[in-house]
Amino acid sequence: HMANLLQGGLTPVLSQSELAELGFKLAAYPLDLLNATIAAQRRTLEALKATGQPSPGDTLPFGELTAFVGFDEYNAEAERYSTGE
Repeated sequence: HMANLLQGGLTPVLSQSELAELGFKLAAYPLDLLNATIAAQRRTLEALKATGQPSPGDTLPFGELTAFVGFDEYNAEAERYSTGE
């Protein structure tokens, strides 16, 4: 059984142990990540407007960001096919 949960939705958001007691084996939170992303984007846009800089708490260090989005693999592939020019 799967519980489909969303803060503010119709289904009460229960703890993992409460869901397990009710027989749920899986819990899905389909919009919570999107909701958090929108909130962080709004904070960042407000900070950019006010200071010209993103809010530090809402951003990753540059190296972590580039690793997460795959720059390391991309750069390795680009090097692999480079002609040296």
